[in-house]
Amino acid sequence: MTTPSEPWPHGFHSDPMEQFRAWFRDAQEQGGGADPHEMALATATPEGRPSVRMVLLKSFDERGFVFYTNYESRKSRELEANPHAALLFWWRALDRQVRIEGSVARVAADQSDAYFRSRPRESQLSAWASPQSRVIPDRAHLERLFQETEEKFEGRDVPRTP
Repeated sequence: MTTPSEPWPHGFHSDPMEQFRAWFRDAQEQGGGADPHEMALATATPEGRPSVRMVLLKSFDERGFVFYTNYESRKSRELEANPHAALLFWWRALDRQVRIEGSVARVAADQSDAYFRSRPRESQLSAWASPQSRVIPDRAHLERLFQETEEKFEGRDVPRTP
């Protein structure tokens, strides 16, 4: 019998998280220029219509895989209505992919706060300025929103968006 950290025959681990950890480490070390944190996130509307987009893995452990998004984004609204998702990691240089399916829950507010504070100020301001998943008339409109947001928070810390 193998323990979770012992490899199965042919180099696979009996514990899927250990296997992911090993392959993720390989992707970080030998990824061929691609960002190993990139993952496709698939969600569905309450009616079952699928939607997929790229997000970045921020952390993972036995509890799950963590990514962050604006709560007003389409993906967040879909996850709120239907808290199930699928992830796909594709590490082309290694000829490997990992599929993950499961339920989704928000991380604790203090964890979201810490992540938001760790982002560059320009990214924090962009989170406030960008009307998530909504059509904008043009780039100039978005730049005006950013400038207004920059003026609003001038000289003070940018709080996490609601």
